Amino acid sequence: MVRRLIPILLLAIVLSLPAFAQAESFDETLSKFESYAVKGMRDWKVPGMSIAVVKGDKVVYAKGFGTKRAGMNRPVDADTIFQVGSTTKAFTVALMATLVDEGKADWDDRVIDHFPDFMMYDPWVTREFRVHDLFAQHSGMPFYAGDLQSFIGFDRDHIIHSMRYIKPVYSFRDKFSYVNNLFVAGAKVEEKLTGKTWETLMQERILTPLKMTRSSMDEAGLTQVENGSDLHILVNGKAQPIKPGAALLDWPYTYGPAGGLNSSAQDMAKWAAAQLNGGKHGATRIFSQESAEYMHTPKTPVHIGEFHGSYCQAWMRTELKKTNVIWHNGGTSGICSFVGFSPDQDIALVVLTNLGSHKLADALGLQFFEMMSGNDKDWNGTFLADLKEAKEAQAAAAKNTKIPNLPGLPLEAYAGKYHSPIYGDLTVYAEKKNLMIRLGATQQMNVKVSHKTMHTFSGDWIVIDPADPEYHFDFTVNTEGDVTAITLREFNQDGTATFTRQ
Repeated sequence: MVRRLIPILLLAIVLSLPAFAQAESFDETLSKFESYAVKGMRDWKVPGMSIAVVKGDKVVYAKGFGTKRAGMNRPVDADTIFQVGSTTKAFTVALMATLVDEGKADWDDRVIDHFPDFMMYDPWVTREFRVHDLFAQHSGMPFYAGDLQSFIGFDRDHIIHSMRYIKPVYSFRDKFSYVNNLFVAGAKVEEKLTGKTWETLMQERILTPLKMTRSSMDEAGLTQVENGSDLHILVNGKAQPIKPGAALLDWPYTYGPAGGLNSSAQDMAKWAAAQLNGGKHGATRIFSQESAEYMHTPKTPVHIGEFHGSYCQAWMRTELKKTNVIWHNGGTSGICSFVGFSPDQDIALVVLTNLGSHKLADALGLQFFEMMSGNDKDWNGTFLADLKEAKEAQAAAAKNTKIPNLPGLPLEAYAGKYHSPIYGDLTVYAEKKNLMIRLGATQQMNVKVSHKTMHTFSGDWIVIDPADPEYHFDFTVNTEGDVTAITLREFNQDGTATFTRQ
């Protein structure tokens, strides 16, 4: 379901790390980390993975593990291409940094001065929204607001337009709340400033200068190249490849500026080196040292569980006892990734995997800096224990939950046209003993649902989530017995997935 399919940010619980250990050499620690990573792949059933390490300005380690396609002998190497998910966000912010460096914009500019059609739910917030607010995750919108749009065929312009209908759940700039749509809006500002597409700007200003020759921004760059990895979703405990052209594979490219880059560990290591070295890799400078410091400076406090850190501009910053780590992770339906660096230790790490919805990339990201600091914390063990506990709690809840089979209305009473300003039109019609629900930008999504209890129906939506396909559709009925709305329960965590009957 979407709660698992769009883990574009999988937040980790971070504790303090002690000072760098002197007793063990860098190479010895790196060897132990490699063994730790290989074991972790087995624990999480990850088919393939690629890792790169930067020290100073040089890539000192780059290696692939496992296979590009589960069940086949197709070895991953350091040049194998994966989606990289939300680690793309930092590229979009870096593009803005290049424009700030050139004097075309300022971080404190009002967004509407460059993009007059930009609009949030609150008119005052619209007027006061600054360029840096686009990337600091404190808009007031709910987490992952409106993310279903990319799965059901809506384009970037629609995603940007829909933000005016999304009611805030926090005050502007008050709390951390992770969204993807604002990075699409940020890219639109960059396009307005230059007259070029986000894809062109990425190629001209970052990928080509850094010689990231294996990186791309469309599905063909992943599926139609010689060394591209299949992406996988875990179904009944087994990694299942996602077919090319499927919504599960294609949606990140709609959200391109927020998560649509394909790349390899070797290429991403060049990017991590540029971040580690203040915008410069080798003789190539991408953005200024001043912009680097701005992008890496905390903007929004983050307090989730035991995690205490800050969101910067598409980077998380974790302050530690003797050092700090600046990092971001990514997740699409079929990958999890991690890019992080420690300026104090002058090292950076890239982890790319070809399986979605797991914590190995986060565990390895944290564990790497733990081990380089001489700490014996076991992050993989911690996350595995958390997973076991969550599964046990879910099983107990399911066992103790009994859904009464209460009658509803005749099927024809639910049939009709419904509309959401965010997700467009939805049609319900009766088909024998079931209802059919049709929605999407071109009404291309169809789900057959059966009565569950009262005004709730459920059905398997395998095209969206093969691993956990049951979705629930809750109809609202007024006191006169009229059906007035339908809510897509699993997509309504952000409060946006209710369609009103027309």
